[in-house]
Amino acid sequence: MSETPFIEARPRKLDRLFWGQYFTLTLRRHFSRGYLAGEQHLLGASSATDGIPTVIVSTHASWWDAAVAMSLAWGRHSLDMDGMMEYRQLSRYRFFSRLGLFSVIREDAASAMKSLRYGASRIRGSNRMLWMYPQGELIHQDVDRIECEPGIGILAHLVGTCRILPVAMRYELLREQRPACWVRFAKPLVIDSGTPIRNAQALCCDALTQVRDRLRSDAMGERQDGYESFIKGRMSMEKRFDALLGRRPYTER
Repeated sequence: MSETPFIEARPRKLDRLFWGQYFTLTLRRHFSRGYLAGEQHLLGASSATDGIPTVIVSTHASWWDAAVAMSLAWGRHSLDMDGMMEYRQLSRYRFFSRLGLFSVIREDAASAMKSLRYGASRIRGSNRMLWMYPQGELIHQDVDRIECEPGIGILAHLVGTCRILPVAMRYELLREQRPACWVRFAKPLVIDSGTPIRNAQALCCDALTQVRDRLRSDAMGERQDGYESFIKGRMSMEKRFDALLGRRPYTER
């Protein structure tokens, strides 16, 4: 019987720096603005020295989620962070393994467990970070509740005590030619070693749903208090025209 295919993470700082900047520039080309809240929770976890690893659990409603994650992790910061990527994609784009991505085949239970064990081994007993999309697949950003697959509970069980850092991402088209990107990190929760897998899974579902709901409310209400700009994209057509004529944009009046 052939061994389940697997691609290990082989992170290199120069690759992370290059691709972090690349995706930052890509976001600037395609988005009008990016709004970020709760960044202190990310920085607090990344600077901890207590030997407790952090699993960043993110909503997953768009192809752009990975680009935003890499821009934040390596374009805006220099996080010591790994991540999972579907095997068929990573085998086509192997250079992503040099960013710290390793493969997973969700449809194959043996492969999924191998990936979870590997991910746990890379962060256990350290302050390293692992970015994960516990929903397992792309799911619309406005579902009633965020449902996580058992993998996050299994990973927490394999790691032992760990931080779970929830983050929600959202994309809106409203007043600009290009969409706006909204990101919010919530306060991390600590999962103690020995926590049952289903309990850890349920805690992640609740935390992700709560931060997603808060982000959705802020974005729909256009409430920017507490958010800072992490993407400053190109001006839309009418704003460029207004700037040419030296007048304030219509949407700001």
